[in-house]
Formats: sequence, C-alpha cells, structure tokens
Amino acid sequence: MKNIGTIFKKEFYRVISDKRLIFTAILLPGLAIYLMYSFMGDALGGELEDVMNHEMIVYVENMPSEFENFVLAAETNVIFEEYQVSEHDQLKEMILNGDVDMIIRFPENFVTDIENQEIPDVLTYYNPGEKYSSFAYDSFAGLLNAYKQSKAFALFGDAYSIFTLDSENAEHIIVNEDKATGQGFAMLLPMLIIMFLFSGAMSIGPDSIAGEKERGTIATLLITPVKRSEIAIGKVLSLSVISLFSATSSFIGIVLSLPKLMQSDGMSIDIYGASDFIMLFTVLLATVLVIVGIISVISAYAKTIKEASMLILPIYFGTIVLGMSTMFGGEAAGSFWVYMTPLYSSINIIISILTFEVDAINYFATIASSLVYVSILIFILNKLFQSEKIMFSK
Repeated sequence: MKNIGTIFKKEFYRVISDKRLIFTAILLPGLAIYLMYSFMGDALGGELEDVMNHEMIVYVENMPSEFENFVLAAETNVIFEEYQVSEHDQLKEMILNGDVDMIIRFPENFVTDIENQEIPDVLTYYNPGEKYSSFAYDSFAGLLNAYKQSKAFALFGDAYSIFTLDSENAEHIIVNEDKATGQGFAMLLPMLIIMFLFSGAMSIGPDSIAGEKERGTIATLLITPVKRSEIAIGKVLSLSVISLFSATSSFIGIVLSLPKLMQSDGMSIDIYGASDFIMLFTVLLATVLVIVGIISVISAYAKTIKEASMLILPIYFGTIVLGMSTMFGGEAAGSFWVYMTPLYSSINIIISILTFEVDAINYFATIASSLVYVSILIFILNKLFQSEKIMFSK
C-alpha cells in the first residue's frame, strides 16, 4: 500500500504542480462549457425575443372586419396590407426574399358562405424557410382556428359546442414537478457526464503511460524495487482522481448553464438531496475508474501518445453513442443485466438517480460490476507492465 501511495503521489503531483495542466485539464472544461452553453442559451433567447417582437407584414384579401378585430384584440403585432391579385407573383417573390411575411386570401363571400353552412377555403402563403414568415403562419393558423370555433359557436350555439373539456377542472394535470424536472436533466446530463469523464481521462491518461514510454522515463520507474502491479494501481488511482476533478468541473458548468440553455428558470439541482448526490458521486467514481482502466491498458499497449489517442478514439465515440441512445427516452432501462454492462450501466443508473427511480439492486450491481471490470483491467495492465517487449517497444 505504501508503494501504491508513492506512485499515486508522484502522478498526482505531476499534474497538480503544473498550473497550465490544472487549468486545461480541470478548470477549462467546466468554464468552457458554462460559457458555451450560456452563450447558446442567450443566443436562443435573443432569437426568440427578436421573432416575438417582429412586426408581421401580412397582405390580406376580403378579410372580414370581425376577424381583424379578433386579431387586434389578441394584441398581435401585425401590419395588414391590402392584397391585389395583379401583385400576386410579386408578393410571392417578396415572401421568398423575406420582405413580406404572409398572404391570407379570404373568399369574397366568406361570411355569407359560413352563414349558409357552406365551407369556404381560406388560402395562405408563407415561407417556412424564413423565421418571421414561419412564425406569422403559426400565429395566424392559431388565430384562424380560434376564430373558426368562436364563429361556429356564435352561429350554431350548442349544436356546435356539444361539450367542453376541463373548462372547470383546474386539477386535470397530475404531475410530479420534481420528477418532470429530473427527466429534463436525464435527457442531457448522463451523456454529457460520461463524455466529459472520458475526455478528462483522455487529456492526461495517454501521457501518463504512453508518454513515459515515448520519453523513455518508464524504464527508470520499472527498475525500482516497486512491484509493477503497485505501479499500475497507483497510476490508475491518481488518473481517476484527476479525471474526476475534470468531470466535476464539467458537471458544475453544465448544471449552472442548463437553465439558460433550456430557457427555463425552473431547472435547478435544488430538487436533489444529499443522498442523491452521494449516489451520483459514487457512480461517477466507479465509472471513472473503468474509463481510466480502459485508457491505461490502451496507453500501456501503445508505443506513443499519438497511437494511444488514436486507439482510444473509437471507444470514446462508442461511449457517446451509448449516451445518445438513452437521451430521448428520459427513463432508465428495466433489465437487471443492463446494470452489469460497463459504462452503459452507469448511464442508466445516472438516469434513475436524476428521475428519483433508483432501484437499490441495480445501483449496487452497477457499483459492483464496475469494480469487477476495474480489477480485470488492472490485472491486464499489470500483465502488460510485466512484458518487456511491450513496455520497452520503440
């Protein structure tokens, strides 16, 4: 244990003593994510505000005064212009160029046709490729539908309105708000957490083993009276702690910026208690041990940092795909065997923690299986360290 501690201190001090490495490997990921996601959220919010404040330019033909009053009562930000058939092609070109937002053509006898229980057809023209035009269409589609219903009720009364739906039932929405918020977190955080755990380990892992092989300093370490298994364990533990620091920084950056990115002030980690954070931390620790074990084995096999990085990359992309496979469901897998699968088990148990649906058996299966995989990886790493051919290959 003493020798393991010595190796741990050596590797840990190598990173901690380098201010640039501390910034790039630990602080920069969280800071970059916070700034990037906050910027994206502000940009999305600004874009939405710009569209909402835009004064729509709509050309209308035979518009009933009732509908115009209906639109104005809804405080719609719109300028109505009179449509001329002779200008139709020109107006279509202006919609295409974004100079006009929409055309609405009511039939000449629109109101009379409705009163005679005929079904007149209202024609609309818009450009879904232009944000203002698309928003104008969505707005007027809703207004026309609401006008249609109110007009039908005014003309035909109860013959049209056979029943209402939840008009006096304020409790028709039954939802656990904390769980709903948790599902919002569960759609993004598991994939991002695993991704940043992996990227944090990738930033320092290859240099710790493949880098020492490339520089020739691994030979000095291997001829010391320290068991090679202790060297392997010490390196894995030190890299795991540093990777966990990097992932924690990224996690904090994500959580702080998520409300801005999602344009929601309701998303807050205050819904989670101490037990939830403890479970999340232990899962992250178990997961980062597996990730570092994988990266350490590959780094020990590779001859150079470049080769190690290239061999790690497919596994990194595979991990991202695993995370993406769960991000749209917002629910953890139910099968017990999923929680015996490396990395995929971590993604699913993180989802269950975030959505308050943790199964104790699945949680302990994830931790236990991760420790088993780490033990296997350390065993393989030790075997690689014992091989003179691999450790001293050029």
